[in-house]
Amino acid sequence: MVFLYDNETYSYDDLLHAISGNGTYFPLYRTKELFPFFANMIKALAAGMPLTLIDADINASEIDGVEESDINAEQAFESKTYQNMDEVVAALQQSQSEITIFTSGTTGQPKKVVHSISTLTRNVRLGEKYAGQIWAYAYNPTHMAGLQVFFQAFENQNTLVNVFGKQRDEVYRQIADKQITHISATPTFYRLLLPFEKSYESVVRITLGGEKSDQHLYDAIGQIFPKAKINNVYASTEAGSLFAAKGDCFQIPEDIRDKFKVVDDELLIHKSLLGSSESFKFTDDFYHSGDLIEWVDKEAGLFRFKSRKNELINVGGYKVNPGEVENAIMAIEGVRQALVYGKANSILGNVLCADVQLENGFALTELDIKKHLSTQLQDFKIPRRIKFVEEMTLTRTGKLKRS
Repeated sequence: MVFLYDNETYSYDDLLHAISGNGTYFPLYRTKELFPFFANMIKALAAGMPLTLIDADINASEIDGVEESDINAEQAFESKTYQNMDEVVAALQQSQSEITIFTSGTTGQPKKVVHSISTLTRNVRLGEKYAGQIWAYAYNPTHMAGLQVFFQAFENQNTLVNVFGKQRDEVYRQIADKQITHISATPTFYRLLLPFEKSYESVVRITLGGEKSDQHLYDAIGQIFPKAKINNVYASTEAGSLFAAKGDCFQIPEDIRDKFKVVDDELLIHKSLLGSSESFKFTDDFYHSGDLIEWVDKEAGLFRFKSRKNELINVGGYKVNPGEVENAIMAIEGVRQALVYGKANSILGNVLCADVQLENGFALTELDIKKHLSTQLQDFKIPRRIKFVEEMTLTRTGKLKRS
């Protein structure tokens, strides 16, 4: 049974051999190769050892309390020989390990968050109906979204196909060749697959997370993957996966509805649903998520995300949500991706700017876009500067990188 398709093909027998009877592991492991990364992680968790997950391109200077000499330094532990993968999965599920991960650091120094297996695997679904799934692995493995997909696939002994950071043609080739059934990725990843040219019917489940989505993207995904059910998920480094929804609305499950509050449009999460971190700040045991929402149906716990609190842009005294402007730009035919941001201005506070990536074969001008936006948005929300780019800059987690 195949565990991972990457530059090479790795079976679950290869994985079993890599983690059995080997009495050392790396508490902080930095590598660009997925198979040794996963093998080291599984070995540590099954044995109950502490683990810190760091990006392949990170420097120790970016992480508080970590020295370069700590990275890739082997540590001995009491190893175990496993007879089969069922034993490994059972050991991992019962693990008492502390797993330290870091925020992406897009708005400052990466912050450390410590999780247990229970918080990382809260929403893993198990059973015969989940057997035989083939997952496109489209996330950074050291961050929450990548861990969520890994544990869902691994605990059901599914197959992973690495497509993280791959070009559009390669992603489609892997979907067709490996008959991928499940894809979980950022909206940015799916937008890189546009425009629609061909449908892929092996895919039965599409999950989006990590960024705001829009109906235009859902419609395009529906064309490319006509047999797929589409879900949106909410997960964070601090809390793990909390809830999912269809379309752009989320519903807080009734049994945990008392674990959430909304204050000044910001979603607050009870500390019992979180990992632990010295950086957390609470108000009456509730953590400020920084996510701004609007209720769709408060009684039913149904809401829609508006933006991140720290992403609002002050333009002449008005607070502009860049996501709203991006959605309006991406609704224009021929636009593949848009990124809206502010540039400091002594008079207005910020001048609104946009980077726009067009689909192949389309030609639009700055004036074309501004004319269209003038029918959709208030004047202060229309970018004063629009730049057309060949590629968008992405973060380590595969999201659009804001200036």
